[in-house]
Amino acid sequence: MKLLKNLTLATVFILIGVLLTARFEFTDRASADTVSGPSEGLPEIYESTEGHSRFAVIAKNVMPAVVNIKTERSIEYNYISPFDRFFESDPFFDDFFGRSPQKQQPKTRKQIQRGEGSGFIYTTDGYIMTNNHVVEKADKIIVRLSSGDEVEAKIIGTDPETDLAVIKIDKKFDENKIAKIGNSDDLWVGDWVIAIGSPYSLEQTVTVGVVSAKDRSGLGIYKGPVFQDFIQTDAAINPGNSGGPLLSIQGYVVGINAAVNAQAQGIGFAIPINMAKKIAENLRSDGIVKRAYLGIMPKEITSAEKEVLGLKGDQEGVLVATVEKDTPAEEYGFKADDVIIEMNGKKIKNLEQFRFDLASFDPGRKIDFKVLRQGKEKSITVKLGDRSTLLAAKDPSVQDDKSEEYLGLKVEELNDANKKKFNISVDNGVIVTDIDDESVLLGKLQAGDVIDKIIVSGVHFEIASVDDLKKAAAKVKDGNDSYIVKFVRNGRNDYVLVTP
Repeated sequence: MKLLKNLTLATVFILIGVLLTARFEFTDRASADTVSGPSEGLPEIYESTEGHSRFAVIAKNVMPAVVNIKTERSIEYNYISPFDRFFESDPFFDDFFGRSPQKQQPKTRKQIQRGEGSGFIYTTDGYIMTNNHVVEKADKIIVRLSSGDEVEAKIIGTDPETDLAVIKIDKKFDENKIAKIGNSDDLWVGDWVIAIGSPYSLEQTVTVGVVSAKDRSGLGIYKGPVFQDFIQTDAAINPGNSGGPLLSIQGYVVGINAAVNAQAQGIGFAIPINMAKKIAENLRSDGIVKRAYLGIMPKEITSAEKEVLGLKGDQEGVLVATVEKDTPAEEYGFKADDVIIEMNGKKIKNLEQFRFDLASFDPGRKIDFKVLRQGKEKSITVKLGDRSTLLAAKDPSVQDDKSEEYLGLKVEELNDANKKKFNISVDNGVIVTDIDDESVLLGKLQAGDVIDKIIVSGVHFEIASVDDLKKAAAKVKDGNDSYIVKFVRNGRNDYVLVTP
């Protein structure tokens, strides 16, 4: 009996031990499953060796490549002293001198406009990426290095349509002193990113955040880039950060800080480095970026318009609102109201993607388009034009100066470019583009006025060309003749009398 009792007690203790052992083993296994170590290949936020955050290590490594950029630009403006204006209207001059003083003409003055931004060195021979708006129209560019040294830089090329620029300093750098270029396509929304730059002149400032969105486009940025594909981040970006690098948690450049939403907190935008790399290569080799163009005015299609235009299911596209004259689109048979649904085998998602993809092609390349025309699919093959040539033809500022000067006026023949620039609807006359400070017509005419007649000594000179104005000006001898200038401003005829 005693033996049985002892066996029973022994069995109970054995069972308790087994249960306790099993319990501990279960807890250990559960802990191992729920608390796992970092994934292989991904850096920890805190460096185990030095005790500093990963952000601090990245900043220390990349800081030597980040530069502060200061610019100077000379601008001219017309100025009349308030002192002169005060005495112009003082009757004292009539009583004391017997006449009013001659009306003061504006004087031209020059002013130095200064700007500031950031950039980063990405080659050992001193090439620097930054934003176009940081260095645009600069007469002088000074790059301040992390060492404190200041070096004058020259512009290699700019691309306003993506807001990118490449500048260069005459200095050599070690491999470990330049920024390492990454792959912006590898970014996920939610990934850590680090911005470095000189916000509000505070050089070498580091801010940290995450990628809050990708592929942002259609942003209404004043004088902003035409082609937008921004990385959105909540890493603080402020004026002066422009052109500085946006870095991944691995320490590679994945973007170029470009813009900030001034009415929001924690919303900044960076240009993806994959786009910037290609632009930078073009700027270094050619000084410009060559892009293709088609020659249409495309329009976004709303969900309500899809069915009416014949798009079915998940089919997307862009509407051809206008086919411009003398363009590849007109030459190869595009029609207004066509719906482009596919380009070079790629389905169209939206207007921004269409424009972006189209501009990425090289000029002269043949591209296959698939369109819907009155509900039926049609294929069109087009040899694309050169967008840079198109822009040069449309922009008077990049054309040769074709203006001529008579009567102290700079004038040009009317053409589509200057009519668009000055919002002119008339077709006859010559356009005033500038007025000399010494001209008697200063203050009476202005840039954008269209002169269509000059009357001198009873002779009416119809002005249809610059040559006509030249003949009329020759009739005005030595400033001793009175004459009347008839002109059009804001669609209305007006006259001004000029007396010796």
